[in-house]
Amino acid sequence: MKRLLLIFAMTMFTLSSTIFAQSSASNNNVGYLCNPPLPYKPLKLDILFIGNSFSIDTSSALPEIFNSMGITNVNVYVLYKGGCSMKEHYNYYKDGKKVYEFYQYNYQGEKKLENACSIRDVMRRFPYDVVVFQQYSLESGDYSTYEPYLSKLIQAYKITTISPRTTFAFNETWSYSSKNKKIAKYKNPTEMWKSICTSVQKMKAASGIDVIIPCGTAVQNARSVEALKTEKELTRDDLHMDLYMGRYLVGCTFFESIIAPCLGRNLREDFTIYGKAKDSNQVNNSNRKLLQNCARLAVANNYEISEFAGE
Repeated sequence: MKRLLLIFAMTMFTLSSTIFAQSSASNNNVGYLCNPPLPYKPLKLDILFIGNSFSIDTSSALPEIFNSMGITNVNVYVLYKGGCSMKEHYNYYKDGKKVYEFYQYNYQGEKKLENACSIRDVMRRFPYDVVVFQQYSLESGDYSTYEPYLSKLIQAYKITTISPRTTFAFNETWSYSSKNKKIAKYKNPTEMWKSICTSVQKMKAASGIDVIIPCGTAVQNARSVEALKTEKELTRDDLHMDLYMGRYLVGCTFFESIIAPCLGRNLREDFTIYGKAKDSNQVNNSNRKLLQNCARLAVANNYEISEFAGE
């Protein structure tokens, strides 16, 4: 009897050790960062973009959306330097150079807070609830350009911030139009978008940043809808989003990814008319729902062009 009990005990110990080892191995695959969840129903929501001109595009329509929905407690801050990559952000942190412009977006509109500031200054300026990273657009589809710079920027933020807790997010940028000469690096817009999705998936697995803002997929959704097609494929210069439909689309994607789950609000509450009536890319009652659909479907599946985008 004692022999049977001993065998049973040894078997259970071996089984427990195996389960623990498998659990540990699984935990090692969730990334180097334990990302806290997005805050829910905060009294105030402060979000920082560490980015470039694509961050400006993503944020520009938010004041219109906030006003339409009566949202007065959200501030989106953009640390801006044109064409800035994560490697360059990291180097500017080390050097402490004041090479950035600093913008604020809220229900009152866009406001430039500073003409020349450093990334260190901005990281400790406000107690941010969410910090959003993104890669320079041409390098977004090349994961080898992401690390070790993203990891180092997170470490830099952690020792600089005055915030007690911060959720990290990542902006999945969009592909260039088919007329952009630099698209040759990726062959065409679809292949560029696929490369960006692959890089973002690798980033998510390696870092643990699990909050993705799928602007690139939202744009691909919209480009697949006949009623939303424009001559420059929703861009103004074959690179940046056009001033109304394009910026509204990526603004909706940002809202749906970050602000809606934090505040418990529904994007369908927005009835923005964005742009003048004479503008061919005005957001109005005829296209607003389609643009919202493209954003919401991208958030539902970050890496797939949806068959429902035109509904």
